[in-house]
Amino acid sequence: MTKMDDEEREDLKRTRHIDEPLGARLRALREDRGLTQAQMGHELGISANQWGRHESGKNRVPAARLWQFCKAMNVDVAAIYEGLPFQILRDGEYSVAGMGEREWAPGLAGHPAEAAPQPLVQRIGAVVRQLPEARQRTALAIVRALKGEEEG
Repeated sequence: MTKMDDEEREDLKRTRHIDEPLGARLRALREDRGLTQAQMGHELGISANQWGRHESGKNRVPAARLWQFCKAMNVDVAAIYEGLPFQILRDGEYSVAGMGEREWAPGLAGHPAEAAPQPLVQRIGAVVRQLPEARQRTALAIVRALKGEEEG
């Protein structure tokens, strides 16, 4: 294992606001499927410990590994990033908008807490994913009706 040089360490600080929520999203998806870190690591050809570092945001997820994860989870890669921070910070820069909030991509979730689904939502999603597509559409229509949305 090589020692991280100062430049790499500073680079990690500038992207931690992306790496940590991304890792949390990956953890939520893995847990939603009922998989352990060991099972996920095995699926991706890495150790459970290494996968845990990706989930915690301590280590970045390489693009190819993210693609493997999405394929294994049957999730669109773009969906993984939805609602995550928009900017990569420069040296010494702290991006804030308004009341101390970070700036987020327009039209996406406005706060990191909104990025990760709540446990009940995860359970609902797990059940719905097991349904045939026609019933998934029915479930979506029911949820929209409960919320008071029009079909769109």
